[in-house]
Amino acid sequence: MRRARLLAAATLLPALALVVAGCTHVATNTIGGDSVAPTGEQSATNDPQLVAEGLAFDPVIHDVDPDADCDGEAGRAPWESFDRAAWPDLDVTAGETTLTCGNASGAGWRHIADGHAGDFGELAELVGAGWEDVAVFAIDRALEQPTRVEEYRDDIVNYDVLVEYVNGGEAQRSWMVTVGVGLGSGHVITSFPDEQR
Repeated sequence: MRRARLLAAATLLPALALVVAGCTHVATNTIGGDSVAPTGEQSATNDPQLVAEGLAFDPVIHDVDPDADCDGEAGRAPWESFDRAAWPDLDVTAGETTLTCGNASGAGWRHIADGHAGDFGELAELVGAGWEDVAVFAIDRALEQPTRVEEYRDDIVNYDVLVEYVNGGEAQRSWMVTVGVGLGSGHVITSFPDEQR
């Protein structure tokens, strides 16, 4: 019986080694046919892409299902959570920020969809992606790696991130994407891009 266990273990050992080796594999993203390590740095590709604070948007990796969680949900229902960077100059601590389903006339995902889908759509069209994917990418990047954070009111701060349309290795256009965050609630109020001239 002991011999059968040893034989079984010896048979499984190569498979286990393969699984463990697979766990140490560093994944890469493919953007425009070029392999890019997920280090947060801009891709070396010459294909058109959106880049925010060194991270290239990938329409496969950053694909979201915009209706999955909010379909039939109340406005206060959470849609997505994001890590938020601290901004000591404004006494803003790091934490989690929630994007709720919201409503069209107020705040949250439905407000962004109703009021700013066309704005994000302009960026998305440049790289053949959905506006929702670009919006979530920019919101995530603004909150985790902001270009700047500014006080909007005493209870709201705007996390801004510069998103650039890079083609042929050079920035052709750029937008400052603003994400308004309620300090008391920790909720995303709105998000929209503003093209920089």
